[in-house]
Amino acid sequence: MKKNLKLPVVLLALILAGVSMISCQKKLEPGKSIEQIRSEDGVPVRVATIGEKEFNKNLTFFARLSGIKETTQLSRIADKVVKINARVGSTVRDGQVIVEFPKDSPTLQYDQAKLGYDNAKKLYDRMSQLLKAGETSQQNFDNAETQYLVAKKNWESVLQFVHIESPISGTIVQMLVKEGDMVKHDVPIFTVAQLGKISAKVWVSSSEVQYVKSGMTATMRINGEEHQGKVAIVDLSMDEQHRAFGVEIHFDNRKGKIKSGITTDITINAYNNSDAIMLQRKTIVRDGDETYVYIAKDGKAERRDIRTGLENGIDIEIKEGLAPGDKIITEGISLLRDGIKIKIVD
Repeated sequence: MKKNLKLPVVLLALILAGVSMISCQKKLEPGKSIEQIRSEDGVPVRVATIGEKEFNKNLTFFARLSGIKETTQLSRIADKVVKINARVGSTVRDGQVIVEFPKDSPTLQYDQAKLGYDNAKKLYDRMSQLLKAGETSQQNFDNAETQYLVAKKNWESVLQFVHIESPISGTIVQMLVKEGDMVKHDVPIFTVAQLGKISAKVWVSSSEVQYVKSGMTATMRINGEEHQGKVAIVDLSMDEQHRAFGVEIHFDNRKGKIKSGITTDITINAYNNSDAIMLQRKTIVRDGDETYVYIAKDGKAERRDIRTGLENGIDIEIKEGLAPGDKIITEGISLLRDGIKIKIVD
């Protein structure tokens, strides 16, 4: 009896084991791959509708302001300052003596040069009168004139060492010495500037200079007040030292509110497009010389080659290849290729 019961029990155990194995085999059977799911349902992507908006490209530079004409005069000898004929804020004329040095320096031989000039001038004046009266020859007059011109040039050269003149008419904006100071040779002693207009020199990179033109508006803010100027000069060749192109900007200063020597930010409105198509950098694919995006069309991804323009932070202007209303794919781009099926998700 017991032997007869064992057989059904063994069969039942075998049946249960078989069912268990079949169940395990079903769990282990591979399902659909991600590639198969994407092929059937489409690559999940997010899209955005392209529109137009205003795009401004501003270039900002840090610059030092100066008079439209500005120059700093240097000492020509190492000696003591004996007299100063102007102060900061004084209006001076071209050729006016501003700073004087001693005339008795033995190295200059000022007195000898002055005496030689005076004697040569007297002789020249006398020969001029004699020539008019017919009492001397043209040769004698020419010799006297030559001696006079040489002596005059020599004296004027010596005089430039002791009388430092203003090279332009303008305003003294810096006086760097005072009477009694001992100064070295070739050190700055004063600066004169024409302040009716203020100038700023900025340096523009080779990639940006193509957008900067004479006449463009530039702005700066000083003490809370905005000042507008114009781009006056754009250099045509690159400066080797700065590895950039010089751009000169002029600001009207007839009211005298802008001071020479200060530094500030200056912004040039280099570009404006009121109907620009802008894309974020992450939506654009760059592959060697090729630049393209993907748009959603008829349930598929369509590759569009584009030409980009200026950049503004994370946004890039699109010059060619897209139109308002196109559905640009913004996410899932790395999984795309031209013509692949897509599934738009929220």
